[in-house]
Amino acid sequence: MKIKFDILTTILEPFITIHAAKKTQQLEQLGDEIQRLTTNLTLTGYREDTRKVLSVLEINRIQTNGKHVVCQTLDGAFELHQRLYELADTLPHDLFIRISNSEIIRIAWIKEFALTPTGMYKVILRDGQQTYTSRRYARQIRKELLS
Repeated sequence: MKIKFDILTTILEPFITIHAAKKTQQLEQLGDEIQRLTTNLTLTGYREDTRKVLSVLEINRIQTNGKHVVCQTLDGAFELHQRLYELADTLPHDLFIRISNSEIIRIAWIKEFALTPTGMYKVILRDGQQTYTSRRYARQIRKELLS
């Protein structure tokens, strides 16, 4: 595959064109991946009287705290106004994984897994915190991350 850049000062917004003899599944996937990479998904986090736009790349962990959904970033905790199941559907599946009904974690934030005697995984995060998967999500985690 050749990559060619045409730099024109008259272009207001960059665009990508794929030239091929025919449309294939591989090219469809390439187009979807380019679209995903260029669409910067953001969420709005709330803390006291402030509101902050958070890139999904800033978020390390999302969990429920009572009836509230809270995300953890390096800047601290922010409350989100979406439900956890909505976030599980909208967050990129190659960046985040749901480990229980009450928690979603950014895959890059996971340091290691340890299997417990009850069949759950203890998840050790890069900041030293620990959390546990539910047995319901253990199979998915094994399939996606540990195989």
